[in-house]
Amino acid sequence: MFRLFFSVLFFLLFGSTLFGQNINIKKINVSRVITKIEKGAWEEKQEEGPSVYFELEIENNTNSVLTLNSSESEFDILFKFKGKAYIDTSIVSMALIPFYDKKEICIKPNEKYPVKFSCRILLGTNLLKFDSVNKYYDYTEEMLQILPTLQIQYVDPKLKIISGRIEEVGTEHYIYIIKAPK
Repeated sequence: MFRLFFSVLFFLLFGSTLFGQNINIKKINVSRVITKIEKGAWEEKQEEGPSVYFELEIENNTNSVLTLNSSESEFDILFKFKGKAYIDTSIVSMALIPFYDKKEICIKPNEKYPVKFSCRILLGTNLLKFDSVNKYYDYTEEMLQILPTLQIQYVDPKLKIISGRIEEVGTEHYIYIIKAPK
C-alpha cells in the first residue's frame, strides 16, 4: 500500500510538471538544405550544413509563476536519424536575445514567452558531408528524417521542458548557391 501511494503521488507530480509547462514550436524555417559551391567560390561556414531558424513559445499552463533561470540555462536540439538519437547542447540561453542580460525570466500563469534563434542543426554531428571535388552538399534525406523527430528541450538547474509537435515548417533558400567572384 505504501508503494502504491508513492507511485501514484510520483505519477501525479511528474504529470503536473510535464503538462504544466510546454514549449510550442510555432515555426521552423529550414535553409541551405542543398548547397552548391561554384568553382573558385568560398563563403564562411559553407560546409556547416543546413541552417534552421526556430520560433518557439514557452507556455505556462499552471496557476503559479514559472521562473526560468536564464543565466544558467540552455536549449538543446534533439532528433533522430536512421534510428540514432542526436542532441545538440551548444545553444546557451544567454546568447539568445530574449535571454540576454537577464538572470531570471518570470512567466505568469497562462502566459507565453516567445523565443527565436537559429543554428546549424548538423554541426557537431557525424552527419556533415565533405566533398572537396564537387562542392555540392545535399541534406534532403537527412532533413526529411530529422524533422518529424525534432524536439527542443529547455534545461536549467531546476527545470526541464521538452517540446511537442512542430506547427509549421517553411523553407528559405532551399537550394543555396555560393557564387564565385567575377
